[in-house]
Amino acid sequence: MPTRIPVLIDTDVDFDDYMAMLYLLMHPGVSVQGITVTGSGDVHLSHGVRNVNDMLLLLDDPAVHAIPVAAGARAPMIYSNTFPYDARKAADEHYEAEFPGSNPKPVIRDAVSFLKDYLRTCRQPVTVLCIGGGSNWGRLFQQAGTDPELRRCCQQKISRIVMMGGNLLPRYVGEERGAEGNIQPTLGDQPYYTNKVAEWNIFIDPLGAQYIFDSGIPITLVALNATQQVPITQALVEQLAAIDNAPARFLTQVLNSSTIAPGIGKYLDFWDPLAAEVLVDPGLVQSERFTLRVEQQLDEEDDHSGELIPDTDGAVIEVAMSADRERVYAEFLRVISQYTA
Repeated sequence: MPTRIPVLIDTDVDFDDYMAMLYLLMHPGVSVQGITVTGSGDVHLSHGVRNVNDMLLLLDDPAVHAIPVAAGARAPMIYSNTFPYDARKAADEHYEAEFPGSNPKPVIRDAVSFLKDYLRTCRQPVTVLCIGGGSNWGRLFQQAGTDPELRRCCQQKISRIVMMGGNLLPRYVGEERGAEGNIQPTLGDQPYYTNKVAEWNIFIDPLGAQYIFDSGIPITLVALNATQQVPITQALVEQLAAIDNAPARFLTQVLNSSTIAPGIGKYLDFWDPLAAEVLVDPGLVQSERFTLRVEQQLDEEDDHSGELIPDTDGAVIEVAMSADRERVYAEFLRVISQYTA
C-alpha cells in the first residue's frame, strides 16, 4: 500500500473549511495528524474548537474521533481586523447544520506548543494545509526565528505548506489572469474597511502570512486567481445532496443554510476545498513562481495591508493561477461519495 500523506490542518472553521477538512479526513491517501484552530478568522476560538471536535464524529472511526484538536490564536499578530458579525455568528453556530453528538475528548490548549511537540517527535515529514490565515503558524515561525533548533526542526519536518489565501492583482499579472481583493464584496453596502486589494485570510493577519512566507519552507499559495474559476454552484450542491452519508448530509445542510445559500452561484467559490485538493493533487491547478512580500502598512483611508506585492527581495512562492474546474468538482464528489459507513 502507498504511504498516506501525513497532514496538519490549520483552520478558522468557515463553511468551506468543513468542505476541505472532511475531504482530507475521508481521503484514503491522507492521514490527518492534528487540527489547529484560530480564533482570529471567521469563527470565535472556543466555538471553533468545539465545532471541529464534534465534526470528527461525522466519520464512524474512533481514530478520527481522537485526532488532536488544539486551540490557537485569539487575535492576529498585528492589527485587529475581523470578519463581519453575521459571518462570525453563523460560523460559531456551525451554519445551522447538525453534528451527531458532542465529542468528549479533551482539548489541547495551546496550538503552538502542540505543533512544536509534534514536529520534534514525528518520524515522517508532514504537509501543512493552512486555511485559516497565518496567526498560528506565524507565531510558530516567529519563535523559530530566535530558536535555531526549532528552525532546523521546521525545515526538516515540514515538507511543504499549501495555503489558501491572497490574490495577484490585475496590475501585476494582467487583466485576464488577475484577481481583485474580496474584502469589499463581503462587506456589502456598508463597508467598514477601505481595503480593496487584499484577500480575507491574508488581510486578517498580514504579519502572520509574512512569517509563513519567510519560513524557507516550500509554499503553494492557492490564490483567488485560481479559486475564482471554481464557483460553488447549485448543481454541485444538488450532486452533494444526492450522496447518502453523514458527511455529505452535513455539508449539504451547511451550504443550504440561511447564511450560505444566498451566495451559491453568485459570489462563493471553492476556496479552501480547492487548497485541500491541491495538497493531494497539484495537477488540478496551474501554478507559477513569484517572489512576493505581504504589505504590512495600515492606512485606514486607503488601506493596502495584506496586498501581495511582487518584489525581488520577497519570498519565492508557487501561486496557483488557474484551475481545472470540472476535475476539481469531480474529485471532491468522488472522495465524499466513497464513504459508506
